[in-house]
Amino acid sequence: MKREYSLLQSTLILVAIFFGPASNGTGVGALTLLSDLATPSFVIDLRTLRKRCVEVDLSDKIPSLQLPRHDVSLYPFKGGDDATTAAASALDRDAPTISLDLQDRADQAAVGYLHTSVIRPRDAESSAFLAELDVTPSLCGSDGARLVLGLNNHHVGSYYWARSAGAGSSMDAIGITFGDADSDRGILQWEDDDGPVACNSNDGKRSEWANFLRAGDTVQLVPMGSSGEDSLMEFLDRYGCVYGISSEGRPMGS
Repeated sequence: MKREYSLLQSTLILVAIFFGPASNGTGVGALTLLSDLATPSFVIDLRTLRKRCVEVDLSDKIPSLQLPRHDVSLYPFKGGDDATTAAASALDRDAPTISLDLQDRADQAAVGYLHTSVIRPRDAESSAFLAELDVTPSLCGSDGARLVLGLNNHHVGSYYWARSAGAGSSMDAIGITFGDADSDRGILQWEDDDGPVACNSNDGKRSEWANFLRAGDTVQLVPMGSSGEDSLMEFLDRYGCVYGISSEGRPMGS
């Protein structure tokens, strides 16, 4: 049976909420910013999605999204600013429809991100350990996920800030891996046991900020390969909703 979900249009950074059928509401309103969003969560960058889908005139509209491999539809929610429910009567079934492509490609900005918080910062456990996140590898799909500079990454200093804004948000944090071979823990660590000295490239500022992550800081991962759609479904099934975000109409860095 084909499943349907819904989407709330909002006004600031958080512009959409996709509800699953078992959702009992999130209480998220129109003024929610990405930094205030609960973690872990799956977010869709609608600005990048619009740029990819040039064959469909989306202008400022929130489209209906189709996940072809799972036979799932995500519909815009026409309700008010408080997204506590998503009644079927409030779905905009006349919205433009596009097929949601979450494939991770090296030559394109990412559309889907995993928004997550640090629950354990760096300590003396090993020179390679950086942080433990509240998202687990089982939520990321079979191809895993990679740490990226992130959407409005507040950890990146002014020298590198411009490159981490916009399309640069899905650039790799070089030399860092995510996952734990022995458990389903969301561990960030350097690829080499010798830490940043062995792992940092000449472009080191893309990853050196991870040395200073603190508990409660938020970062973003991108599901790798073809894992994006599977990861989105894991979030829908486990948490009942995923989110749409956009910085359109906002000053950079806001």
